[in-house]
Amino acid sequence: MTHWSVNLLTFIMTIFALFGDDIRLAFFTKEVDVTFYNLTAICLIGFTIEITLNCLCQDNYFNSFYFYLDVISTVSLIADIKYITDIFNGS
Repeated sequence: MTHWSVNLLTFIMTIFALFGDDIRLAFFTKEVDVTFYNLTAICLIGFTIEITLNCLCQDNYFNSFYFYLDVISTVSLIADIKYITDIFNGS
């Protein structure tokens, strides 16, 4: 989990998770919304895998501050994926 390639992938996913929806709204048309939603879903899956692997590989990660920080930030991505929020809204 500390390999440079894992860190780079996590960094790219984090930047996209932070700014992807804002970039979508500011610079793109409605036709590419599904692409951004799919990329956000990929980030959600990627962060879930990262949390799981950190629980397995790092001592004292589970139930630590960083564990809960990662879980909360990962769950917050659900709000950025319209086809998932539509399920919760009943649309």
